[in-house]
Amino acid sequence: MNIRLILACLLVCTAAHAQRISKVNGSKLLSLCTAGRSTECDAYLAGVADAYEQTGRIGGVCIPTAVTGVQLRLVATKYLHDHPQELELPAGEIATHAFKTAFPCK
Repeated sequence: MNIRLILACLLVCTAAHAQRISKVNGSKLLSLCTAGRSTECDAYLAGVADAYEQTGRIGGVCIPTAVTGVQLRLVATKYLHDHPQELELPAGEIATHAFKTAFPCK
């Protein structure tokens, strides 16, 4: 009986401490990408793009290898301007939506 209680507590306590690694949302990403901090924006988006390259076609995103950081930034900022209702979502989720729209797997 005590072991079940301990295991239940461990599950609840562990779940309560789970959190996202990045606290960047769409508003912050848009600010980085448009307010003269393009290097930070490009680095963030390159990280998302690199993750897709490493995982292959998972998620339906297939970014061509010739795409530049500037192009990724333009795709992300256009998506953010076109979808202002998503500004409070995590930036990684928004980048995924933007990249999936611009670079779908065929």
